[in-house]
This record gives sequence, C-alpha cells and structure tokens, in this order.
Amino acid sequence: MERSTISDMILQNEMVLYGQPKWTFGKNTCNTYEVFVSYFRRHDGNLLPAWPILEIIEKDDALTMLFSISLLWDAVRKTVELSNRANSNLTLSLNVLPAFAESPNFVEQVKNCLAETGLPPRKLQFEISELQELSAEGCENLNYLHDEMGILLCMGNFGTHHTNMPLLHQVHFDMLELDKSYAALIPGNESACKAAVAIQHMADTLDMKMCAKGIENQDQFEFFEEIGAYKGQGALIGNPMTMEELEAYAKQYALEKGHK
Repeated sequence: MERSTISDMILQNEMVLYGQPKWTFGKNTCNTYEVFVSYFRRHDGNLLPAWPILEIIEKDDALTMLFSISLLWDAVRKTVELSNRANSNLTLSLNVLPAFAESPNFVEQVKNCLAETGLPPRKLQFEISELQELSAEGCENLNYLHDEMGILLCMGNFGTHHTNMPLLHQVHFDMLELDKSYAALIPGNESACKAAVAIQHMADTLDMKMCAKGIENQDQFEFFEEIGAYKGQGALIGNPMTMEELEAYAKQYALEKGHK
C-alpha cells in the first residue's frame, strides 16, 4: 500500500476503533478498556485489517507520528463520550509506540489532549510492550507524565522472549500485563502456573498490580483471581468490540459516577 494512501486514511479519520474490557477481579466490575485500531476504512468504504498497515506505519517515522497523535486524540475523545453516555468514569488503556513516547512533543500532545477533552490524567493508561526498545528520552517522558500528572503506565507482553527486566526500573510502571501465552497453559501446566504465581509475587514486591491476558475459560479466570491478579482480559471477559458494543458493556459492568 502506498504511503500517501495510509496518510490520507489517517488524516481523514478513517481509523475504526475497537475496545476490549479489562476486568477487575473480586469486584464484578469493569471500568478499564483497551482501545486500538482494528480496521482502516478505504475511500470506497471497504474495511482493511489494521495489522498489515500498522507494520508499514511503524517503519516510517512520519507516519508513526501522524498515526500516534491521531489515535491519541480520537481514543481520548471517544472515551470521554463513552464515559458520559455510560455515566461512569472509564479508564482508557492505550498502546504507545516508543517512537512517539520519545518524540520532543509527546508530553505536550498528551497535556493538550487531556486539557481539551477533559479526561482526567488518572483515567489514562499508556501501555509499552517489553518487546520494544525505549530510549532514555522515552523513559523520561513517560515518568514525567506518571509522576507529575498521575497518568498510569503498564508494561505489556511481560514474560515473552528475553524479558526486558531493565525497563522495570527505568520506567515507573503501575502494572504488568502477563502475556497471553501463560494463560493458554493454565491450569494444566504446572510450570506455567508456578511462573504466573512467581510473577505475581514479583509485581507485589515492586508495588505493581498484574493483569492477566488471554483468559478464555472459567478455570483460568479462577486461577488468576485466586493468586491475586488485579485485572484480567480475554475472550471469556469480552472479545474486541465496536465502540457501540463497548458502550452496552460499560453500562452493564462499569461503576457509575459517584460510586464509592
């Protein structure tokens, strides 16, 4: 696909956002939702799967910046609208590409976006994959948003390949997201169960919470709830859904505003 075609789809706001719930164990509630681009809409109205296009975007610095800024603003606006319609204070969880986090205008873009839309900083969570390299500037920018504004930080895909342990003490993470490959082996694989318990203990020691991804059945749900995981995500809880479907889900499971 030509670069100009991708640029036009981004500029014309032809990114189709989906959301997936992150369930809070022990509370029977869900106020956190990961929002991402699932499709791009062509000029003829046809939808194109996002992943092949995102791979092109990540290899192009200018497209990465254009995409990241557009996604930030669109996702935050839609979260504020969804929160109002669901009468709840929803938390937006958003993946951030390192190139965007490292850019000189990253902090300013985030500040301006929150100020204009009215989303409280504590209701925004940035996810950074442990598989991605993050420069000192990126760490500094994220830590500033965390320490000075209260924006939440999450390390995603934890426990995959060569685990990026140094990133744990370079960035002030609030949460680890255990990669879905662990849940796929639980509860039948004893080693995977022990590893999940050990990672939960590590998170506790580091004053972090843990989110388990890839929960597809009740046995997995109960296992992670029992070991003290804070949140869970997966098909059992809810598959990726349109923003309209997400609104219905939030109205059913999110806490209403003013709830103590």
